[in-house]
Amino acid sequence: MRKFSRATVYFASGTGNSYLLAAWFRDACVTKGIPAALIPVTRADPSRDITPASGELVALAFPTHGGLPPWSVIKFLLRMPRRRGTSFLCLPTRGSLYIGPVLVPGAAILASFLPSILLLFKGFRPVGAASFDMPVNMTSMHPTVTSRHAARISARAKRKFDRYIARFFRAGSLWLTRNNLYEAVWSFLILYFFPLFPLLYLVVGRFFMGKIMFATDRCTGCGTCAASCPAGALVMKGKKRPRPFWRYNCEHCLRCLNFCPHRAVGASLPWAAFLWWLGTAAAAGGAVFAKLTALIPGLESVRGYWTVELVNSVVYYPVFIAAYFLFYCLTRWKPVNVLLSWTCPSFFLVQYRAPETSLKDLTGG
Repeated sequence: MRKFSRATVYFASGTGNSYLLAAWFRDACVTKGIPAALIPVTRADPSRDITPASGELVALAFPTHGGLPPWSVIKFLLRMPRRRGTSFLCLPTRGSLYIGPVLVPGAAILASFLPSILLLFKGFRPVGAASFDMPVNMTSMHPTVTSRHAARISARAKRKFDRYIARFFRAGSLWLTRNNLYEAVWSFLILYFFPLFPLLYLVVGRFFMGKIMFATDRCTGCGTCAASCPAGALVMKGKKRPRPFWRYNCEHCLRCLNFCPHRAVGASLPWAAFLWWLGTAAAAGGAVFAKLTALIPGLESVRGYWTVELVNSVVYYPVFIAAYFLFYCLTRWKPVNVLLSWTCPSFFLVQYRAPETSLKDLTGG
């Protein structure tokens, strides 16, 4: 049994699932007589928080985005200090839901292992990983899970957590589990058949999904969304009628949508369909480049997968930047805003928040 003298528990969370998991772990440490601090990544100072003493334990809870940690979490891991011998435990959450009586599990995939690999190079001692199914919270794209189903999923995750954490404190590590075998199989399959999927999702999540968000006509300009955004991706624009503007570091964590006091944040699915078509049209830039290099003597050698994708990106990003500026301007015109609001699922659906979780809990305020 490995003894821990102190624990620092970090979390990144949009709607509270990962916060809930981090709070469970903090409470488990306290029960074991281990002093523990619970700190949101947005308020963390790892160089100060993590002492270079022996017996130090660092845990990190975060949501899975396309099989990877969110980009903000990856950046956080990269700025972690060197701490030789400090133990590290990875606790990703993954979205799941019930279809009838059957729980459909999520998959953390590389999110279970990448943080440990990164911190291994900084001298940390990875002591385990455990991913947990929590209620799906992509309420911009689908109906919210019912409160009954959310409670069932959370209760199931808590039972699994109690078993795994008891094993962790008993053995001092948490690697050889069916859960990690499940994630390893998923990691192999994704990397073998779709090697670029995690990277593409990271790009799409940051550049596409945040560009379908808008403030409906219910918005009062209170600024709660901008003040609480964990990625700092929201700014209020307009002096007479301030409205949130989603910048390009949005990670689609949906805190803005699910914690808006006026239920004034939505995601436009018709606009998402238009952006999908626009992205397909923008990809024609790569096709034109491929044809030109085939016609012009001496340029065949520069034509390849990566050069075509580079040309696509050169066309794709300016087109999307211009499209979102147009979208933002249109949503400030009331007739268009009303039309988009009435075609927005979140206009009719309830918000999702992890049970017994407040905005103050998530922001550390």
